[in-house]
Amino acid sequence: MYGGVDAEVWKKIHASLKWKLVSLLIVIIVSMVSMIGFFSYYDTSRTIRQDVSHFSEQILRQANLNLNRQYMEYERGLLVLGTSNEFTEWLKVDPMDRFELISGFHSLERNYLRSFLVRQPEIMSISMLSDKGGEFNYALTSGLSKDYSMANEPWLSEVGRLEKVHHRVVQSTAYVNYKSNPEQVLILSMAGQFGEPDAKGFLKMDISLEPVQTILNQMELGDKGIGLIAKPDGTILVHQNQSQVGSVLEPDITEQLTAQSGTYLRKETQQLIVFDTIPYTGWKTVAILSNQDITSSINRVRNVTIGIASTGILLAIILVTLVATSITSRLSKLRSHMKRAQYGNFRDRIHIEGSDEVSDLSHSFNRMLNELEDSILQLTETQLMQQRAVFSAMQSQIRSHFLYNSLESINSMAHLAGHTDIEKTSISLSRMLRYTSNYQDMLVKLEDEIAHVNHYMNISRIRFGEEVSYHIHIPEDCREVLCLKVILQPIAENAIKHGIETTGELTCLEVSAQRDGDFVSIIFEDNGKNYDEERLEAFRTRLLQVTPSQEEYASLTNVGLLNVHFRLQAFYQMNGVGVEISKGSRLGGVKVTVRIPYRLNSQKER
Repeated sequence: MYGGVDAEVWKKIHASLKWKLVSLLIVIIVSMVSMIGFFSYYDTSRTIRQDVSHFSEQILRQANLNLNRQYMEYERGLLVLGTSNEFTEWLKVDPMDRFELISGFHSLERNYLRSFLVRQPEIMSISMLSDKGGEFNYALTSGLSKDYSMANEPWLSEVGRLEKVHHRVVQSTAYVNYKSNPEQVLILSMAGQFGEPDAKGFLKMDISLEPVQTILNQMELGDKGIGLIAKPDGTILVHQNQSQVGSVLEPDITEQLTAQSGTYLRKETQQLIVFDTIPYTGWKTVAILSNQDITSSINRVRNVTIGIASTGILLAIILVTLVATSITSRLSKLRSHMKRAQYGNFRDRIHIEGSDEVSDLSHSFNRMLNELEDSILQLTETQLMQQRAVFSAMQSQIRSHFLYNSLESINSMAHLAGHTDIEKTSISLSRMLRYTSNYQDMLVKLEDEIAHVNHYMNISRIRFGEEVSYHIHIPEDCREVLCLKVILQPIAENAIKHGIETTGELTCLEVSAQRDGDFVSIIFEDNGKNYDEERLEAFRTRLLQVTPSQEEYASLTNVGLLNVHFRLQAFYQMNGVGVEISKGSRLGGVKVTVRIPYRLNSQKER
């Protein structure tokens, strides 16, 4: 039973382009999504662990930079106060002169303390003690106990032996709340000995560690992550849980703190320990990351990956089916129209909506049908034009025999009578007629076409005498080039027509040729004045409008330059071929350029 069903399904898939496409795409999508999901989960899990460690290191490093900068700012402020003239003068005051003690402090406050305390609001108190016994305590946030004296600090003797500022973190009991009840406050005390040899003393600042506590609390270490600051011996100085302050870290953690910085995994608890050193104090900032926080992120990535992959596969199957249906249905429609065109039906056009490749293919097919219809129409017109040309040629040949015989008779009579000009004219005219009435070849050598122009100019020279002058120069490499027949003489005739025949003035004509890459340019330049720039521009516009059609040919049979341009366009059917007209530079008249392909007789035969 199942074998029969499988066979039917396979047969349906095999017979349908749609289901072939659907099945292939589903297999590819499922395989790719499964592989991507597996490797993504594996790589993401590894990356998360690395990123957690790296991110924690970056957090600690940034926290250390902030703390180090803060501590250096405290020390800088303490040094400025201790080395100020005001403090030095205060040390010299008699301890019994209470007024001078207070006045000296206010002078120090006015000149230094106010701006410093604005920048460092976490400073809790400033204490000053002279070796003469004078003492002044200034509390800013919490009050100081009436019994407090800096002279009773146990570390005071150590400060005198140090060359740098002394600092330590302590749980101070010297502060009282607003009810004057003692309270324990975690503070950082910084002190130093200053003054001159005859007047020395101590200056101390108590700094609240709440900003440090805030920095630790802002470290994003997960739900169960812990941030703390400890001494190198493991004694906790600052902890997110203040009850842990003063306790000692586990021995294995303390052992690792001997290094400057590092990361290691505690195997017994699967905790990731990351630590770094605060340069100013030598203390260690420690981040203890819970493995549960790390694995929860990995598990979340796994679940999201599975969910997205499953949803993506389901949506992909639906979309593939819809897209395949859309593509194949439109392809079937296109196939039907192609079959109609195969049997000669070029009238029907296919209309497929959309903007994809199938729609583009349908538009291309419609354009192909349009071009095919145009080609058939042009072929019909061309055949009709060829038939007319053949009939015209036959008539011309019939008339030409009579003209040849007549010109030969005129030539003989002129020779007998000694009329040289008539003899030359009849010879040139006879050769022109023989050249134009020979329809065996449509292409001739450029030197033959130039010879035809030369015959015409000889006749014009005889007609108008010295009022017509011309010069022809064709390079050797251009003489063998194949040229469409009778395209140059109309241009020379045009120069005579708009020159001496119209104005009665001297007409000069220069004819030259040059090779331009794959083309040959034949250049006619005269001294005519009948074409201004506006008329030239109008003529250039008319040249651009010429199209190789039967109607266009019929309208151009009596227009010299346009007729030549039309014949070149219709015969060669390539860009760059045709007639160009512009203002001449040498003789000051009109410059006409005829461009034809550079083809030799050997190329024609191939």
